[in-house]
Amino acid sequence: MNPVSGLAAYLGRGEEDKLTKILQQMRRRATYGYTLYSECSDACIRDEGEGSQQAKVGVCLRFEGELPSLPMHGEIYEPEQFDLERLHLLLMNGCFDEAAELLNSVDGAYSMIIVGKDEVTLIRDHLGQKPLYYTQKTDYIAAASEKAALEALGFDAIEAPKASILYLSYDEKQHYPIKVERGEPSIDNLDAAAEAVLKLLKRSLKARLSKPESTVLGFSGGLDSAILAKLASCEKNVKMLCIGIEGSRDLEWSSRAAELLGLDFEAYIIQVEDVKKASSRLRNTIFNPLNLSIAVGVELMASRAREEGYESLMLGQLADELFGGYMRYQNAYKLKGVGELQKLMVEDVLSSQRGLERDEYASAPYVDLCLPYASKPLVEYALKIHPELKVDANRRKIVLRRAAEMLNLPREIVDAPKKALQYSTGIHKIIIEETRNPYNTSK
Repeated sequence: MNPVSGLAAYLGRGEEDKLTKILQQMRRRATYGYTLYSECSDACIRDEGEGSQQAKVGVCLRFEGELPSLPMHGEIYEPEQFDLERLHLLLMNGCFDEAAELLNSVDGAYSMIIVGKDEVTLIRDHLGQKPLYYTQKTDYIAAASEKAALEALGFDAIEAPKASILYLSYDEKQHYPIKVERGEPSIDNLDAAAEAVLKLLKRSLKARLSKPESTVLGFSGGLDSAILAKLASCEKNVKMLCIGIEGSRDLEWSSRAAELLGLDFEAYIIQVEDVKKASSRLRNTIFNPLNLSIAVGVELMASRAREEGYESLMLGQLADELFGGYMRYQNAYKLKGVGELQKLMVEDVLSSQRGLERDEYASAPYVDLCLPYASKPLVEYALKIHPELKVDANRRKIVLRRAAEMLNLPREIVDAPKKALQYSTGIHKIIIEETRNPYNTSK
């Protein structure tokens, strides 16, 4: 399991150690501090004397463990024995088209930084699940997992493109796309689509569960997490974590759903003070009350998972965007037709890095996120499913509910309405009350 929880790099002609300053801005991620890549690597620290160029790259550590052969945040899940050293060699030799072709078949959640004598190469996965930002000037190049870490040093921060290799020198920028298939939505057989979704989810889970020693599933009792729970239980002993304020809908229903599935679960009752403390830790970075409420829920699950000794937290993120879970999709279908529905869902998938970055930031100090629905093969297939197999005038997530039926999930779970985490746990109500009266310290 990769212990890296953040990346930073600085390439410049001066002597000032700006890499350390960038890393210090990301100290929230660095539960076990920072480390710099050693001189035995071509992606190393070079300090050749006064007036020389310096190439430096460092990482934040979430726990102690073996570092990957090049600076990488996240994991490559498939192929299982992916050759990072070959990728590194291709990049250092400037074979960027060949490196992109090598990454075309990769399923993972990763960002990478490779620093040479006077160039920096940045890489992100197909969805941009691991954040990465950079600044490029004529006398320096800097990169980091957090935009704010660069801005704190006065740098203009630009988001590195997802599904891409980005080559940067002091006066040049080259972009090499990593292929992501986006065919027309031509799959129109419900049972065939549901069977294929289950097959791809099983494949995704098998790959993702093989990396960490232990994984806990954030379980709401809804359709998305119930399917994951059922499939994961066939691969590994995955405990389910149900959270909520005492008396909240999620805490009560998730416990009931876990019992219906006959799987191991923990009901974690969160206190008002827990929500307020988490909110205070995240508020400076996540300002919108809705996003803050979601981030607080993710952080509370992640911190609990870490306390229990887990390395990874599995969540059902992206299932709504891929399979039509939001009410706005149904409204678009009713008001503007199937074409607008498809357009809206594709736009949401392609812009999903905003929400993924929020959840990654919330969980970064504690555990790595495991997101089976974000698998590259599954995303590519789901975008080809005809939108009317996902949403019609009366139903949402049609194909996913059919998949749940094929798994023989209890009818109560198959037909369970969607409930957003921030509302059903009771977290959003506390955040709103705190926002209206920030000086109220009562519980």
